[in-house]
Amino acid sequence: MEIVNQLKELKKWRTKIDQLESQIEYCVEQSNKITGPIYGEEKINVQSSNKAPYERWIWKKLDLEKELKEYQGKFEDLAIRVTDEIISVLKDGQILKVILYREVSFMKFTEIADKLSISKSYVYRLHNIGMSEISKQVQ
Repeated sequence: MEIVNQLKELKKWRTKIDQLESQIEYCVEQSNKITGPIYGEEKINVQSSNKAPYERWIWKKLDLEKELKEYQGKFEDLAIRVTDEIISVLKDGQILKVILYREVSFMKFTEIADKLSISKSYVYRLHNIGMSEISKQVQ
């Protein structure tokens, strides 16, 4: 698989991981919102249940965490493969750092500029150069 397609696949996995993490957070919030019994009020539903009201959210959270681990494993494997291929294509160290920070670590351009102590416009320029070199390598 070519590097550009692998980078797209990596971004897709990262998006899915972010979605799962937010769903897990939502399940935790929902399970914490459920209050305990309110004493002194008339019971409308007198049928007893053996399940706690928050149990559904806990089970869903556990299922999502299992799915998240699978996605994270696939993401890490693909990230390692893509990183190796990008390193073999790009020879300039600064361009390589910009591409890896942006495309593999998903950092923002401003964060990359701060980390490398260069201007944001120069980061854009290096990113464009790196991506064009990667695209040329495929052809």
